[in-house]
Amino acid sequence: MNVGGMDPAEVLTELSRQGLLPVLQAALKRYLRTGHLGRSRPDLSAETWLALSRLTGQNSGQTLDLAVLDAALRRSRYAVGLLAVLEALGTPMVIRRQTRETLEGRWAALLADVPDADWQKALSRDEAGATLLRAELKAGSEADQLVQLVTQALGAARSETLSFPVLAARLSGNAHALDLDTTAGKVFRAALQGLHVPVPLRDGVSSTVLIANIRGPDWLDALAGHCLALPWREVQTLDEVYVAGNRLWVVENPSVFEALHAARPFAPLLCTSGQPKTAAAALLARLPASTTVYLNCDLDLGGLRIAAHLMRSVALDWRPWRMDAAAHALASGRGPAPLKGAAGLAGYAAQFPGLVAALQESGQGAHQENLLPELLADVSACSP
Repeated sequence: MNVGGMDPAEVLTELSRQGLLPVLQAALKRYLRTGHLGRSRPDLSAETWLALSRLTGQNSGQTLDLAVLDAALRRSRYAVGLLAVLEALGTPMVIRRQTRETLEGRWAALLADVPDADWQKALSRDEAGATLLRAELKAGSEADQLVQLVTQALGAARSETLSFPVLAARLSGNAHALDLDTTAGKVFRAALQGLHVPVPLRDGVSSTVLIANIRGPDWLDALAGHCLALPWREVQTLDEVYVAGNRLWVVENPSVFEALHAARPFAPLLCTSGQPKTAAAALLARLPASTTVYLNCDLDLGGLRIAAHLMRSVALDWRPWRMDAAAHALASGRGPAPLKGAAGLAGYAAQFPGLVAALQESGQGAHQENLLPELLADVSACSP
């Protein structure tokens, strides 16, 4: 209630009629940002600045001084303070500082209730999913149940290997509660990564690797001459594998793998099927470190990423195979491919200097299928 003055809503109507509504809107924005009657230089028209000067009796000089505006309103016939008029605009008068303080209070209370000590410490450092949880609090969501679910999931992931759906069903009754498109799933993955806990697979059979003539236990040896799509679950059962002649040919695309295998059924082959899946990395990691691996990928940024990732993550005797300027000239001459993300090529210049230079100069990539005759000749020269 405004004692002794006009009703703020009526004052708002009169000031708006005088062209001062933009001034009041700018004043509200300034006050909500800082919480005090300070100064600002909003973008107002010349007519609006003139109307403000008439109200305050001062030349504003295009500076909005909330204290001056408040004093002018109080001594005018309106006899009302600025904040009362701003409240009449209908916007809740919640200062950003108050909002921040409230949010920090809720965050502190949430942290105090995190049962997992390691995760609690990581969250206090704004790591391991803290950004996602803060966003939930800011949106007004109750994050307590989310924290409890993720805490239970972390405990289970540390003690046993379970797929995301099985783990989610056990903890919540909903097999999709930890899916990637859920907030809980995103926070759980961020927590796992932040705490360096191995991330569970969705299941043990979706991730597969195409292989031929990789040797190991009797059942694998018995399938020599055949190609296999070996799931991660089966790879996990292999203590160690090897290849005859200590030489393995690795390609990116299933079409190339199939053509090589059809022509040379007993050549040791592996296909990453694009970006290497968990099964591919796990199988390669089981080969002796002395294994010579000839690696060929598409001659573009994607292929460079795959090759660099494999060479960095698995300790083997890697030999880039027809991934140079000469191979690019040959393959692109048979049919160039659009080159995407050219700006990212520089990061691979140290490992593939000739190929990167050729890609940058031509602005075109090439598919490894266009090198199939040469790839087949290389494999044939070293295989029965």
